[in-house]
Amino acid sequence: MPELISVGLLQPNKWNPNVMGDVEYQALKQDMQVGGPQSIDPVLVSPWNCFYIGADVNESYVIVDGEHRWRSAKELNWKEILCEVREITEDQAKMLCYRRNKERGTIDPFKEAALFNSELDQKLTQKQIADKYLVDPSTVSHRLSLLRIQPKIIETVRKLPRGTITPSHLEPIATLEPQDQKRVELKSLYSDGFKSVKQIETEVTRIKEMRTEEKALAEALKIAKFPKCPKCKKEPIRIHYKKLPWVSCGRGHDWSLTTGKGLYEEERIQQNRLAGKPEVRISSVLRSAHTVKDLVNIFGDRIKELVPKMDSVDSIRVTGLLEKAEFNVDFHSYGHSMGVYIRHGGNFQGFNAEEHDYRSGEKSAVHCGRPEDIEKVKVFIETAFQGRIGVEPRKRKNEASS
Repeated sequence: MPELISVGLLQPNKWNPNVMGDVEYQALKQDMQVGGPQSIDPVLVSPWNCFYIGADVNESYVIVDGEHRWRSAKELNWKEILCEVREITEDQAKMLCYRRNKERGTIDPFKEAALFNSELDQKLTQKQIADKYLVDPSTVSHRLSLLRIQPKIIETVRKLPRGTITPSHLEPIATLEPQDQKRVELKSLYSDGFKSVKQIETEVTRIKEMRTEEKALAEALKIAKFPKCPKCKKEPIRIHYKKLPWVSCGRGHDWSLTTGKGLYEEERIQQNRLAGKPEVRISSVLRSAHTVKDLVNIFGDRIKELVPKMDSVDSIRVTGLLEKAEFNVDFHSYGHSMGVYIRHGGNFQGFNAEEHDYRSGEKSAVHCGRPEDIEKVKVFIETAFQGRIGVEPRKRKNEASS
């Protein structure tokens, strides 16, 4: 039978995985204040000496279930609280307390992780823990991973409304090194809401790739013939998209750690003036580290996006209107050479390239038309490698506002 026991004789147990939001807690306390000590469900307690087998004699009781009711009673200055006394050991209390709170859906994942970890200390396997608490073995593994989450992140998450950030959000973060966990932003930069699990997973993957790249770059620099940028003498900060040995510095220059050459080299021609003095001038040719095959593939992909029904592209001529402006594409390849010319309204871009394996490392010669077009052609090519072709239709006003 339930009985009234002094509030001061009750002690919480450290394995309670229950969590209750402030709104719910205040509602509970208000109900208790209105109904009085006899109105609540009895707090389940166990005598101290039974809960802690072999402990010294103690008149106190350990709370097995009902810690929030007990805390509310203390704040309401109740002298006594209704209790159900049963002889329950600490090990039994772990399972009973867990199952009751699991049914209510009020489990704190970090407390759940600590509970499962305490069973590892008792030499139980993850499978045995799962069987004991009637959960899937993967749940045990996932919760234990949360023990690697840094305390500051746990503190932040516990201040959020319940359900805002779930264990599924946190498990990917737990796979990061401690110094990298703080780099994950829980809140979205583009809305007032929090990131989805998929967004967190994507961000964690990006951070891991960045760390892997940093390690690969550090190793490559140990044996690099050209560890600093030939143009500005700065050290590289990232691996170029072409992958090692290609790198980039903070000023946007790219070069090969092996040859010291950039992705593009302006071809310089030396000739004698009439007075016999040598003169060096820039031709209209770029020496490019991209092969002709690279250029054929990338521009073929970009043009397929403009003409999506075509399976493959190695030669095409398209004339029409794009956004009411005249649009012409002339793309052709002949084994060891290729050309692409695109005219959209008043905007013209294009070049010819031929396979040319230079001793200095470049793989193709890109003919730009005029020396002053060199920078324009560089941007045109690199834009294609970055997934664009520079003539995508702009959204009309009615589409942009919908």
